[in-house]
Amino acid sequence: MVMVLFTIAELIEAKSLDRARNAIAGLMELTPERVTVRQADGSWMEVDAKAVVIGDVVRVKPGERIGLDGELVAGASSVNQAPITGESLPVDKAVGDGVFAGTINESGSFEYKVTAAAGQTTLARIIHAVEEAQGSKAPTQRFVDKFAKIYTPLVFIAAFAVAVLPPLFLGAGGRTGFTKRWYCW
Repeated sequence: MVMVLFTIAELIEAKSLDRARNAIAGLMELTPERVTVRQADGSWMEVDAKAVVIGDVVRVKPGERIGLDGELVAGASSVNQAPITGESLPVDKAVGDGVFAGTINESGSFEYKVTAAAGQTTLARIIHAVEEAQGSKAPTQRFVDKFAKIYTPLVFIAAFAVAVLPPLFLGAGGRTGFTKRWYCW
């Protein structure tokens, strides 16, 4: 029974790890690969989000996903932050407010100054924290795993010995021998 319980626990753990991996993959898909950045001459150019540096100004149109964390410098809008914060309603944003990578611009256009590089956004930190938690075990879980490696085989051997040795060495046969010799003790 203990072996069955350990097997079920391992199956549940494997399933939860798969779900966490799928959730991480979904989070990674939230950020766009390219963003529209203001160039030194004032023109706008679409560039790879990983090439944007802190301090660059990015423009976001209605319906677009926000590519990097930043602070609004022009315009206003409602931003759906549900993918990051879980808020059910869009949040109004104005100049000076912060925005998160992976969120969705709902209504107006705005420009924001990048405050975090692609690998350092709030979304990237969430992904990193989930991956780190997924890869490490709690001290109690490590102890249980070590204990199970020793305990499970010993219990199996003891159960086997109790079932096989009395009939072999005490001349008892099956159930009759068990009830006559072992049950009475």
